[in-house]
Amino acid sequence: MNKNSKFVERTMNLALVGWTLLILGFITTLYWQTRVSAEQLAFNEAKASIRKDVAIRKWVASHGGVYVPVSERTTPNIYLSHIANRDVITDDGQQLTLMNPAYILTQVAEDYANEYGIRGHITSINPLNPNNAADPWETKALTGMQKSLNDFGELAKIDNITYMRVLEPMLVTQACLKCHAHQGYSVGDVRGGISISIPVQPFYDQMLHQLTYTSLFLLILWGIGCAAMIHYKNLAKKYWFDKQNDFEQYLYSLVEMIEGRDSYTAGHTRRVADYAVCIAKALILTDSEIDQLHRAAMVHDIGKIATPDSILLKPGKLNKIEFEIIQQHATSGYQLLYKINTFTDIANIVRSHHEKYDGSGYPDGLSGEEIPKLAQIICIADAFDAMTTDRIYKGRKTVEESLNEISLLAGRQFNPHYAKVAVSALRTVQLEYTTQQAQQNITEQQRLAYFYNDQLTGLFNREFLNILLSPSSEQNVKIKPEQIQHATIIYLRHFSMFNQEAGWANGNHLLVELATDLTHMLPASPLFRVHGDEFIVLSAEQLDISALKGRLTKHVALNCIEYDVEQFEISNPIFSSIDTLEKHMHGHSSINMNGKARMTFDALTNGI
Repeated sequence: MNKNSKFVERTMNLALVGWTLLILGFITTLYWQTRVSAEQLAFNEAKASIRKDVAIRKWVASHGGVYVPVSERTTPNIYLSHIANRDVITDDGQQLTLMNPAYILTQVAEDYANEYGIRGHITSINPLNPNNAADPWETKALTGMQKSLNDFGELAKIDNITYMRVLEPMLVTQACLKCHAHQGYSVGDVRGGISISIPVQPFYDQMLHQLTYTSLFLLILWGIGCAAMIHYKNLAKKYWFDKQNDFEQYLYSLVEMIEGRDSYTAGHTRRVADYAVCIAKALILTDSEIDQLHRAAMVHDIGKIATPDSILLKPGKLNKIEFEIIQQHATSGYQLLYKINTFTDIANIVRSHHEKYDGSGYPDGLSGEEIPKLAQIICIADAFDAMTTDRIYKGRKTVEESLNEISLLAGRQFNPHYAKVAVSALRTVQLEYTTQQAQQNITEQQRLAYFYNDQLTGLFNREFLNILLSPSSEQNVKIKPEQIQHATIIYLRHFSMFNQEAGWANGNHLLVELATDLTHMLPASPLFRVHGDEFIVLSAEQLDISALKGRLTKHVALNCIEYDVEQFEISNPIFSSIDTLEKHMHGHSSINMNGKARMTFDALTNGI
């Protein structure tokens, strides 16, 4: 997953969490608002009940009390015995008793509690009737309202049931003194209060029932929102995935184009990626790290797009300056990838894939754990593929030979732990590919011609002969005795004189004619122009020099050019290297032959 995909993933996940928290916040807020509303309704209900009681009390108090017939419910109030006319008998003989406001409200409260479950209580800290004594909660409320004279309400439990308890103060009026003057009250004093306790649960149930429908709507809205965000997240991830994939395929195509110009490096990137993943799995890296490693390995040589073709496509070994130039591909790859958001995460890996564990690598000379872990793995995979792949200037090693070399370089070029794991992981690698030495297409033919063909005649040049004669055991295309056993050296004499007399253009024309003629004559024999006037023909059989007289005479009969020809077995020591061969050729330059030139020129083959 690239940087943008991760950003989209994080952003959308945060959006989902935020959306969920928002809906939960709404539901939680509604829940607490519902509870507050239920409690407020209970409070209002209690206040309404108190207002009713207060209205009754005021009416009764305004009449100085009310006389009612004596019955089981309305027995004479023993706490009003100090009033002389508490009991009276009517003219018809009916016995009446005085009921003061408190007595009446007590009876009303009892009836109300029985009918509606609402508890009412006339209470006082200093009551006439002990039944009206304040309980602890009422005592707290009455004490608190002595100065404020405001009603007091809060939730409280009675017998483990939650009630909304509200108490409103009763102030002493002139009418109250009829019954309470002897207690020392004055008009305006807080004599007590009317306490109402209403069960809150019915109000909770009613409001929660309404909340259920609101919450259901919010949950549906939450589901729709989540579905929309998940859909958008998937679309965004797909967009960035497709964009990254397009970028990757574009860069992979560039890498393939770079490799496609050379059959010797074709498939290098893919193989390095496969080897790197094999090592990573043996190291038990995470899937995310393996994916990152594979992406980095697939473009690790992308910086070579900035390397001049004359260096990048050179079939032979690079000189010091050329090597310094090609080293820049690590930095070039980093600069290219770092500017692309989808590849920023692998830019440093690509930059560091040629760093060595001992600090002798490039471009930054990093060492040890300073080198990115995944870059260290690519370094091993890259070296393994180079060792097991043919080059025109060296043959490939076997898997076993390559792994032995990796082991030898552990701690110097490679991370010792990674090298040990790589040796084990790559031991079963099957080298199923083959590298052919023949030019695969016209592009490669021309590339080899650029490096290994004489620019004037089109014959092979000294550089290619040097590769063929190299004694190194790694040479991939060195001379094989069973294929080529004889060599013929042709020396031209006085050719510089001919150029001065006839002109350089005519001299060049003569060389081209000779090369063309001999190419047709000897199509199976490689021909080399080693120096301006010296040529070598390699052949499986000895050449019939006499058969060439007519053709050679035809070309040089009318000029001052003379020739010398020597024929050797390839096993002759002078062919052990280009240096010994040139020493012999330069020593032979003092020989002066009298005959007119007899020359043998080779035909270019389609592949060496």
